[in-house]
Amino acid sequence: METSLKGWARGALSLLAALACIAASPGVRATEGGSDTIGAGAEAFFAGALPPAGLYGLLYYTHYSASHFKDSHGNSAIPAFRLDADVLIPRLVYMTDFRLLGGRYGAYAVLPIARLSLSAAGTSADRTNLGDLIVSPLVIAWGDGALRTAASVEFVLPTGQYDSHALLNTGKNYYTARPVVALSWLPNDKVEVSAKMTYSFNSPNDDTHYHSGQLFHTDYSASYAVMPAIRVGVTGYFIKQTTDDKQNGHAVGGDGFRGQVLAVGPGLRYQFSKASLEVRWVKEFYVRNRPEGNVLWAKMVVPF
Repeated sequence: METSLKGWARGALSLLAALACIAASPGVRATEGGSDTIGAGAEAFFAGALPPAGLYGLLYYTHYSASHFKDSHGNSAIPAFRLDADVLIPRLVYMTDFRLLGGRYGAYAVLPIARLSLSAAGTSADRTNLGDLIVSPLVIAWGDGALRTAASVEFVLPTGQYDSHALLNTGKNYYTARPVVALSWLPNDKVEVSAKMTYSFNSPNDDTHYHSGQLFHTDYSASYAVMPAIRVGVTGYFIKQTTDDKQNGHAVGGDGFRGQVLAVGPGLRYQFSKASLEVRWVKEFYVRNRPEGNVLWAKMVVPF
């Protein structure tokens, strides 16, 4: 019995160490130990309507709080689990009038700063540091009517703090390539419906010999202008892991530790003369192999 408990504790600590890896995400998500770098829920209203040519500063703040880690059957898997993440995410977006494939060319870069707090199974830890750098050298935006679309390819570089022996890390220690497609439908000046879809391809983590599976993800929103400057609506995200996690060439946990989550909640957007501010809150449901919690997002866009 004592040997079994020690083995469980070692396994739990290993899982928790992976759990707290975070880059540009609001908290911990899917793949290695339940985490990824997608930043699910970061985009909502007008996700596919990219701005005119110019340089823009975007500042995101998010608070993620989870009190359960769900297994592949949706049951709580770790006793006394509590995870909190506060993340500040500056982003630079540069759009031009240069035409490429019929659309306007642009690029962007993101570098998050995360503060993590984790307690579970009688242990706890805190960590504050930089996350992984996300860059996209290729963004194309199409349309200026009712339908706006955009596409990009972004790359996550393992620049964040990482120590394979640490309980908490703000970097992932692997590379990710991620195609992105976004669209917004604006049938009139009151209604807006948007979605952003991504698909993540991850390289192995050479320190842990863990290869996180591929992920499909979408952010979604619908809003209505109750006043010229104010919109209210619904927002959320969905993530589904499509391939197995593998360690040393074998499926993790026997079933590949595939994660999933659906989240939904209210949102508010205020348009200033030039800048805009969004505040959104979502709750997670139907969670498998990842933490289950709720997320607060705030997003400000300022043209330079």
